[in-house]
Amino acid sequence: MVDAQQIAEKVRDLLLGELRDEFKEFKAEVRGQLEGFRLAIETMNRRLDSLEMNINKRIDSVERRLANIENEVRSLRGEMSALNRRVDDLVKELSEVKVELKELKARDEIIQDLVRRISKLEEKIMV
Repeated sequence: MVDAQQIAEKVRDLLLGELRDEFKEFKAEVRGQLEGFRLAIETMNRRLDSLEMNINKRIDSVERRLANIENEVRSLRGEMSALNRRVDDLVKELSEVKVELKELKARDEIIQDLVRRISKLEEKIMV
């Protein structure tokens, strides 16, 4: 029996040794695959970081341009307001000129009437 027990222990040791060797190989293979995955993930992370940085730069650029456009719009609104005030002032001034022109026209008609009357009086006096 001792021989059978020794044989069983030797078989067990041999099987355990082979299992250990296979497990070491499996472990090394898995470790290699995991290292490959880690490298791939790191590469993708660097690429994503680069893409994110580029996108952020573009967003910043668009936001700056939008801010410039908004400032231009504000400026144009201010200029338009000033132009509208100037147009309103000119319309008011034109209205005043029209009133003055009507007054001058009425005076001219009065003067013309007076000139006609004086001319008629001169004719009567000269006759």
